[in-house]
Amino acid sequence: MSELRWLKKMAATAAPLLILALPSLWLIAAVPPLWRDVDAYVQTVFPLNANTILLHAPLYCILSRVPLWLGYLTSGVGLPVRLGHFIKHTQLTDSGVFALVFAQHVALWWAALFFINIITTNLWSRLLLAIFFASHPLFYAFAHCVGSETLSMIITVFLAATGLRIASRYPNIVLRDWILFGALLCGAILTRHINSVLVALLPITIFLIALVRSLHKSLASRHATSALNFTLGRSARVWCVSAITGLSALVLATSFTHLLCWRAHVRWRSKVGYTFVWRLNFINRVPLGLRDQFLAAAASKCQLPEARQLLMKLAERFRQNQLWDPAAFVKEWKVSFTDPHGKIQDEKFDRSLNEMAYALFYPPSSALWSAAVQDFEHATRLRESDVVHYLFVTTDYFFNNRASMPQCERLKTFREPRAQLASAANQFYFRWWNPISFRLWSIIWLLLLLRSVFMSRKFQTGDGRVVLYVVILFVVGVTIVFLNCFFAEIQPRFTLPMMELLILSIMILLGVIFRDAKFPGHERRRNN
Repeated sequence: MSELRWLKKMAATAAPLLILALPSLWLIAAVPPLWRDVDAYVQTVFPLNANTILLHAPLYCILSRVPLWLGYLTSGVGLPVRLGHFIKHTQLTDSGVFALVFAQHVALWWAALFFINIITTNLWSRLLLAIFFASHPLFYAFAHCVGSETLSMIITVFLAATGLRIASRYPNIVLRDWILFGALLCGAILTRHINSVLVALLPITIFLIALVRSLHKSLASRHATSALNFTLGRSARVWCVSAITGLSALVLATSFTHLLCWRAHVRWRSKVGYTFVWRLNFINRVPLGLRDQFLAAAASKCQLPEARQLLMKLAERFRQNQLWDPAAFVKEWKVSFTDPHGKIQDEKFDRSLNEMAYALFYPPSSALWSAAVQDFEHATRLRESDVVHYLFVTTDYFFNNRASMPQCERLKTFREPRAQLASAANQFYFRWWNPISFRLWSIIWLLLLLRSVFMSRKFQTGDGRVVLYVVILFVVGVTIVFLNCFFAEIQPRFTLPMMELLILSIMILLGVIFRDAKFPGHERRRNN
C-alpha cells in the first residue's frame, strides 16, 4: 500500500514535470538562444557599475554570471578564474550562454510545478494545468532569452504561487509562508524596479478577504458582537503582517542596492529620468502653439541650470519637428556633462534628467495622459506571438549594431545565417494562440471567474478567498503595465507582467473548476 502511494506521488510530480519540460527541450534543440538586444549584453558583460546596479536592477546582472562562469570554465577558452574576477571581466562563450539558458528553463519548470502543485493535489488536474502552461510560448520564449525580464517572470510565478497559498490558508498563515513571500518579493524588485507595485498584492487581497468575511458574519449573526470584534482584530493583525512583509521586502531590496553601490564606489541615485527620456515623445501631443509655453513652465520648476538647458534643447528639437530619437538625445547631451579632465559626470547628468523628468511628469499633463492611455490600449490588443516575435527582433538587433555587442560575434546565435533566426521566429508553436489577444483572454478570464463564483456559492467550497486573490492578481498585472506607459513608450516586452499574471490567474480559476469535476478514478471533491 505504501509503495502504491509512493508511485502515485512520484507520478503526480514526474508526469507534469515531463509535460512542462517538453517545450524547453524542443527550443534548446531547434532555436538558438535569444538576446534582449544591448540591454542583455550590459547585464551579462559589464562589471558592477551604475548601469548594472541602478539602471538595470542588479539581481540578474549578478546571478547570470554564475552559469556564464561555469560555462566559461568548461569551455577551455581561457585561464581558470574566480567568480569575482569573472564578474569584473566577463567572457561570453557558447557553453556559458547555454548553461545560462538551460538554468532559466529549469527554473521555469520548477516555478510552474510549484505553482500547479499549490493549485491542486489531483493528478489529472495537474496534468491538464501543465498542458495549459506548456502551451503558452510566452513563458518558454523568455526562458530561452538572455535578459532580466526572464528572471522577473520566473520569480513572479513563484510569488503568485506563494501568495495563493497565503490567501488559501487565511487567517491561519504560517511564518515560513510570510518569509518566502517576502524573499520572493525582494527578488522581484531587485530584478525590475516596476515590480515594486507587487508590494500591494497581499495587503489589498487580505483587506478584501477580511472585509467580505466580516460582512458575511455580521449579516449572518447580528448579535454575535464579541465574535465579530475578535475576527476583526485577528484580520487586522494579519493585514499588518502582510503590509510589514511588503515594506520589509522593499526596504531590503533598496538596502541591497545601496550596498552594491558602496562596494562598486557608485553614488546611489535614481535613474527614472533616464528612463523617462523614452517617454518624451508625448511632447508631440502638446499643441504646437502651446509647446514652448509648456516646456518653459517645466523649466521654471527646475533648480539645476543643466536641467533647464536640457528642456531648452528639447524645445528646439520639437520645434524643428524632428523624429524623436531618445538614444541619440542621451548620447548627444551626455558628452556635454564633462569635467575639466574630460570625464563624463554621470551622476550630474542623471540628476539633471531626474529634475527634468519630474518637472514634465508632475502633475501629469493631458498630453502625457493621452500618450499613456493610447499605449495601454495598444498593449491590450497585443497577442502572445507579438511579444515572442519581439524577442527575435531584439536578437536581430546585433546584426546592425555589432560594435555595441562585440563579444556576441563569436556566439552560435550570431554565427549562424541571419535568415535562420527569422525562420525560427515563424515556428508554429509561437503562433498557435494567435487568434486570442489580451482582450479576448480577459473575457475568458471573466467567464471563468463568474463560473468559479457560482460553483463556490453552490457547493459552499470556501473558494471565495482564492477568487478574490485572482481578481487582485489580474488588477496588479494591469496596473504594472499601465504605470509603465507613463515612464516609457510601450514595447511588447513591457506587457509581460500583464499577460503572465492573466494566464496564471486563469490557471487558478481552472483549478477551482477542476476541483468539482469528475476525473477517472477519483471521487468528486467538495471542500466544506
